[in-house]
Amino acid sequence: MMTLNDVLKDFAYLSVLILIGFELRKHIKLLQRYFIPTSLIAGTIGMFLSKDWLGAVTPVSIPFSSGIGQWSGVLVIVVCATMFLGLELNQVGRDGMATAFLAGVAHQGQMAVGLGIAALFGLFTAIPYQFGYMGVWGFYAGHGNATTVGNIIQDAGLWDDAVGVGVTFATIGILCGVILGMIIINYGAKRGLTHVKMSFETMDEGERTGYIRPENRVSVGNGVTNVSSLDPLAFQLAIVGLVVVIGVVVRALLMQIHPIMSNFPLVGAVLVSSMIVGFIINRTAFKERIDRKLMSRITGTALEYMITAAIATTSRQIFINYALPLVLISFAMVLVNLFVCFYLGKRWLHSNPFETGVGLFGMACGVLATGLMLVKVMDPELHKQYIGVDNKLILDNHLHVQHAGVCMADSLHGRRLADDFHRPDHHHNRDGGAASVLLNWRRADFRTEKSIKDFQQKREVYSYEQIYSCSPAA
Repeated sequence: MMTLNDVLKDFAYLSVLILIGFELRKHIKLLQRYFIPTSLIAGTIGMFLSKDWLGAVTPVSIPFSSGIGQWSGVLVIVVCATMFLGLELNQVGRDGMATAFLAGVAHQGQMAVGLGIAALFGLFTAIPYQFGYMGVWGFYAGHGNATTVGNIIQDAGLWDDAVGVGVTFATIGILCGVILGMIIINYGAKRGLTHVKMSFETMDEGERTGYIRPENRVSVGNGVTNVSSLDPLAFQLAIVGLVVVIGVVVRALLMQIHPIMSNFPLVGAVLVSSMIVGFIINRTAFKERIDRKLMSRITGTALEYMITAAIATTSRQIFINYALPLVLISFAMVLVNLFVCFYLGKRWLHSNPFETGVGLFGMACGVLATGLMLVKVMDPELHKQYIGVDNKLILDNHLHVQHAGVCMADSLHGRRLADDFHRPDHHHNRDGGAASVLLNWRRADFRTEKSIKDFQQKREVYSYEQIYSCSPAA
C-alpha cells in the first residue's frame, strides 16, 4: 500500500529528473532546436533508469514506489479541475462545434481500427478483442481511464493484463503525441503555419534554452490574498481542491442513481464540476478571487509531472509480451489521428486549422493535457495567437477551451470587440497605431488567409506590450 512517505519520495525522484532534463535542454542545442520539452527528456531518462528497465540488468535503478503508476491518473484530475476556473465561455462558435465533432470522429476511428486489428490477431493468437478496446482507452482517454477500464475487465475475469496493456497504450499515446506533435510543430514553424514565430535562429536566449535571466523575468501570478492571512498560491490550490471534492460528490450521486455509474471515471466528474464551478463563479462576486495566471501555473506544473511520470513508468515486460499488436494498433490510431486532425481539420476549420489540429492531435493521442502542452510549445504564454484588448478576452482562455472542444473565436472579433475597445474606461496608445491595427484586423474576416497574413505583417511593427497597453486600467 502506498503511503505519504512514498508519495514524497516519488515526488523527489521526479523532481530530480525534471531538473536534469532542464539542464540537458539548456545546454544541448539539438534539444533546443527541435523544441523538445523538459518533461519528455526527464520521463525518458526516468524510464531507462527505472527498476523495469535498468533494474532488470543491474542492481542500480531509481527506487520508485509501487504507486508511481498512479501519478498520471491523479495529476490529470488536477489539470481538469483547473480547466474552466476563471474562463468566460461566451458562446460556442462554428469552429468550436467542428473541433468537438473532429474529436468524436478521432475517437470512433481509433475504436474501429483498434478492435479490427485485435480481431485479426484473435484469429491466430490468444489475444482477446479487449486488447483493441484498451487501445482507445489508453490513447484517447489516458492513464486514469485506462486503469479504470482495465480493472473492470480484470475484475470480470476476462483478461488479466488489461490494466498493464491500457497503461502501456496510454504511455505510447503520450510519446506519440509529444514526439510526433513536436515534429509537426517544427514542420509548421518552418512553413510559417504557426502564428507565433518559432524560428530557432531568431529566438532570444530565454526562448532557446528555457532559462530566463533575472532582468527579463516576469510575474507568474497575482496575489489575491495577503500572505499574513493565506498564501496566494495556497488559496488557488484550495479552490482546485474544492472542485475535486465537488467532482467526488457528483460521482457518488451518480453511483446512487445506478450502480453502473461506478464505472464513470473521476476525471470526467471533476471536469464537469470544473465547468459548473467556473460557470457559477464567473457570475458572482467570487470571480475576483480566481487568479487565472496562478491557475495556469498549477495546470502547467501538473502537466510537467504527469508527462514525466507517465513516460517513466512504461512497462518493459508488457511491451515485450505484446510488442507486435501494440505497435500495429498504435500506428493505425496515429494514422487515424493525423487524417482527422489535419486533413479533415484543414477542410472543416475556418480559423487556425494548424494550431487547432496540433492541439487536437495531442489530445487524441494522450488526453487533453498533451494537447495543451503542444499548444504551450507553440505559444508559451498561451495568449499570443490572438491578442485581445479587454482583460476578458486575453486568450489564455481561448487556447484552453478550444482544445477542449469549444472555441470562442466567433465571440472575439467584430462588433463586441469594437464596442469594448471604445469604452471610456479603456486606455489607448498615444499614437493609436497598435490599437487601430488590432481593431481593423478584428473587423476583417479573419477566416481568410489574406486577413491573417496582413495582420501578421502589421503586428510585427508593434510589441505585445504596446498592444496590451490598450487593456483596461488595473
